[in-house]
Order: sequence, then C-alpha cells, then structure tokens
Amino acid sequence: MKHVWKGLISALLAVTLGYAAGAYPQVAADEAALEEWAYSLGLQAYVFGLPLIVHEREYALRTDAAKIERIRDKCPCAMINEMGHKEHLTTAADVMPYTPNNDTVYSGAVIDATDEPVILSLPDNEDRYWSVQVADPYTENTFYLGSRASGGKGGHYAFVAPGWGGQLPEGVTPHLMDYSSAFVGVRFGFTSEDSEDLALVNTLQRQVVITSLSNFWQGKTGQAPLPSSARNRGIASGEFGFFHTMASQLGRYPPATVHRSTVAQFELIGLVPGQPFEPDKLAEPIRRGLLRALEQGPAVMNWKFLNRGTRYSGWDKLPEGRYGYSYFARAAGAIVGLLVHDSEEAVYLGTFQDADGELLDGSKAYRIHFDADELPPVQDKGFWSLTMYGTDFQLVKNGIDRFSIGDRTRGLGFNEDGSLDLYIQSTPPEGRESNWLPSPASGMFRVVYRIYLPLEQARDPDTLEKHLPKLEAVE
Repeated sequence: MKHVWKGLISALLAVTLGYAAGAYPQVAADEAALEEWAYSLGLQAYVFGLPLIVHEREYALRTDAAKIERIRDKCPCAMINEMGHKEHLTTAADVMPYTPNNDTVYSGAVIDATDEPVILSLPDNEDRYWSVQVADPYTENTFYLGSRASGGKGGHYAFVAPGWGGQLPEGVTPHLMDYSSAFVGVRFGFTSEDSEDLALVNTLQRQVVITSLSNFWQGKTGQAPLPSSARNRGIASGEFGFFHTMASQLGRYPPATVHRSTVAQFELIGLVPGQPFEPDKLAEPIRRGLLRALEQGPAVMNWKFLNRGTRYSGWDKLPEGRYGYSYFARAAGAIVGLLVHDSEEAVYLGTFQDADGELLDGSKAYRIHFDADELPPVQDKGFWSLTMYGTDFQLVKNGIDRFSIGDRTRGLGFNEDGSLDLYIQSTPPEGRESNWLPSPASGMFRVVYRIYLPLEQARDPDTLEKHLPKLEAVE
C-alpha cells in the first residue's frame, strides 16, 4: 500500500510540475474554457448583484425631484429621507416595478444616514393591521414594527449608520444599521369594500414621517435634507453598465462576512469590493463570457420567476425575506416583490398552474374549495386574500374592479357546513357573484395567496398544506 501511495503522489507532482513548466500549453491556452468559466461566474455575479442594482435604481429615482413629482400619485415614492405615500389601493390602472398587493395601502422610503441619523416617527394604531418592514441594500429584512412586532405602538426610531457616535434625544429608540442606507416599507390594512375608511388610513399615513437628527433636535418634524452621498447616483450605461454599478454598490455596501467567500471568487472577472470595475483590463475571453452572462441573466431570472419557491399542493411557497445563502431566491424577490415579508408577518404562495399541473388559462373556469377547518388561521388583525395577476405581475383589469378576494370581502358566501367555494373565471358565475375573482378573458395568469399574521400552523411546513386549497378546472 505504501508503494501505491508513493506512486499516486509522484503522478500528481508530475502533472502539477508539468502545468507549471508549460508542458500542456493546449490546456493553459484554452480560451474557450476560460470564457465558459467567466460566463459561469458572470451569471453568479449577476444573481448576487441584482438586489444591489434594484437598490441603486430605487435610490437614484429618489434623487430626481421632477420625476418624483410626476409619479407621486402612482407610487409610494418621495425624495431620499422623505416618506412617500400611495393614498389608494393599487388597481389595474397602476403599473408598479414589482408585484403589488390589493390588501394594503403603501408608504415607503429609501433612507440614507451617511451624514447623520434620521428618525422615523410613527403613530399608535391598534385598530387595524399595519407593518413597517426595514431591509438593507441587499433587500434582506432587518427588523419590523407594527401590529405584530410592536403591538401596534408607534414612536420615534433612529436609523444610525456604522461609525456614528453622537447622542440621541430622549425617547428615541436607536436602530444600529449594518449599512448607511435601508429600505422602509409601510403597509396599512385596508379594503375597497370599506371605501369610507380611506380617509382614516390616509390620516395615519401622513403621520409617518422622517426627520434628520439635527432638525428633530430643533422640533422641525418631517424635514431631512438630501445627504451628500446622494450626488451622482444611478445605473451606469454601456455594455458593462450592470457590473460597473454592482462594483460601485459593493464598495458602498460591502458584503457581510458570511458572503465574502462567495464574492471573492468574482475577482477573476474584475469584481472586487472597494475597487472600480475595469473591463478593459480583462482578458478577451473573460469579457466575452461576461457579456454572454449579461445577455442570458434576464432569461435565467424569468425561469426563476416561474419556479420560485417550495412546491406544496400545486402552490409555490415563496421564500421569506431573510435569504441566507439563497442568492437566487433573493434576486427573484428583489425583482418581483422588492420587499418580501418574513413568514411571521405574512406567508406568500403563488401558482401559474391548476391542481392537474396545467397552466392557468383565462379561457377556462376554476373553483377553489376550502373545507371549514382548512381556512387559514390568523392572529388578531390578520387576514388572507387571493389576488389575480397577469404575466406582467400586475393586477388584471375587469368589469367590477375586483382584484382580490378573501375573508374581508363584503358579502362572501359560505356553504351551510362552513366551507367556502371561490370562483376564478372571466365571466360572472351565475348566482355566485359574491365569491367571484375575475380572470383575464384569455391567456396565462397567476394567482397569489397571502396570509397576513399567520398562526404557527399556517407557517409550519408540516401543517401548512392543510390550508392550501386546490385550484380545480371546472366545466
């Protein structure tokens, strides 16, 4: 055995020394192999960096005052460190850069505490569902406030960037950030069935404000100037614009320690945190591989959108907003959902298929049946809904302006045994209109099932399946 091991070691040394001495020039000079490796790394970098590109897109938008003014009524958008409010439910008339719900009104902000902490002020609200979701530039959730997380209590919360060492006013709760910037998404529960309630919701929204620390000390609530870091932001142009932008973002927001080994492999393709991306210094095979990765990246993500989660009874349970090493899921969440809830806040499920695995088709009719004990269990202030989307991930126009249906739908008709049947089709189901979710007249569509504030049995994979109804095609 000793002689066998000596032979193997000698063989390995011979191969290694042969490579080093250039004895295998045909391998060392194999440009096609190098291009393929760069292509592989380029796709991985594309997936890893997509959330950072989305962050820069949203950040740059909020430095353009003229554009913000044009879209203020269509988007919960405002300038950096200013809270934007969308004061109505999203409908098919709204086109959003992510999949919107029809359950809550949105308020939102991108904050930047580079110059000084900024303070988020919230009203108390114990009467309805609401949440404040905070995520970092990688779209990873960091913390929550709201009905579940803070018992409906508001208050003042300071976002403090790394390295700041000043003093905060009494009564202000600090949140120590991993980065200088963060997303803030605010949702207030509301339904079009209670349109008279909209004024109360809008009043709550307007009490959600952001103030710079210096202005807060002076009592100037709701005022926060643009930080110095807001200058010259945006997505770079040119054939390598994605990687130029990604390199800038990696410099501003270096990957967490647990992700540095992943990012380290991108050095071969010129992506090093803290350094500019310089494609002219890369070998031509690497450049070709990266350009192929940028060309194919969107197609890869389109595939992921259709295969996004864990399959349960025909439904895909979408990954929650703390992704760990699931970079593919994180990229899909950033593109389609932007801010995806933790499962304690909401469980998201979606499907393009019926119970038989056939793609949903607007020319067909479908029924969803819940037995009485299968209806999703929720906490106080929680609720559930089913929402209709086209293939563009936007709400579908219909004659009755109903875009979702759920336990808050006025007039929802239950069966005598407490079970529930819902009907998904393009034309009204005769005698069952109260339980109708309109679909497009033709073509593929998608249904998203949301459970807000789910109880444990609606989160646990071992018991969740009981609360997932089949979507059955009917004659």
